[in-house]
Amino acid sequence: MGGPPGRPGAHARVILFETERLRLGLPGVGDAAEIARFYVSNRDHLQPWSPTLHPGLFSERFWRDEVGRRRAEFDGGREARGFLSTRDEPARVIGNLSLTQISRGAFHACTLGYALAADAQGRGYMLEAVRGAVAYAFGPLGLHRVMANYVPRNRRSAAVLRRAGFVVEGYARDYLMINGRWEDHVMTAIANPGWQP
Repeated sequence: MGGPPGRPGAHARVILFETERLRLGLPGVGDAAEIARFYVSNRDHLQPWSPTLHPGLFSERFWRDEVGRRRAEFDGGREARGFLSTRDEPARVIGNLSLTQISRGAFHACTLGYALAADAQGRGYMLEAVRGAVAYAFGPLGLHRVMANYVPRNRRSAAVLRRAGFVVEGYARDYLMINGRWEDHVMTAIANPGWQP
C-alpha cells in the first residue's frame, strides 16, 4: 500500500513503517476492494488460526466503513492495525499486522498479531515484518514490551517469533476461541533494553 509517510486525510493511506522489502500501512478507502480480495482469497488459509472470521471481512463496503474506525483508534494511541504489501507491489495486500491493546502508565506494552497470504509464505516476509513492527513499537511508539501468543501447533509462527527475539514466558490453557474452539496458547514477549521514559 503506497504513499508517502505523514498524516494525510482520514480517507487516504498512511504508511507506518517500511523494511527492505515490505511496508505496513493503515488502510485508506481506496484499499477496500483489495483488502476484501485478500480475505476472500485466503479464507481457508486464515480460518484455522483465527477467531471465526466476521462476514464483513469479505466485503468492500465493510472495509470502506472500517477505515475511519482504524484511523481513530490509531490517532487515539490505542492500536495500529495495518496491512502488509511489498514495496514492489504496493497496491497488493499480502498480509496484516496489528499492534493492539497499547498500554501506557507503568506497562508501556502492546500485543502483536499477524497473518500472511498463502501465496506469500516461505519468503521470510513475516520475520521481516515482525522485526519491523518491533522496531516501530520500540521507536516511534516508545513502548517497552511487545507480546505475541501462538497456538502450540503453529510451528511457523513459533519459528518467526523465536528468530525475531521473542522469549517464551508461559503457557495459557483455553486462552482464545480459535476457529470455534478454545485453544491453548504459548505466551511470548520481547522487551526494549534501551527504553527511556
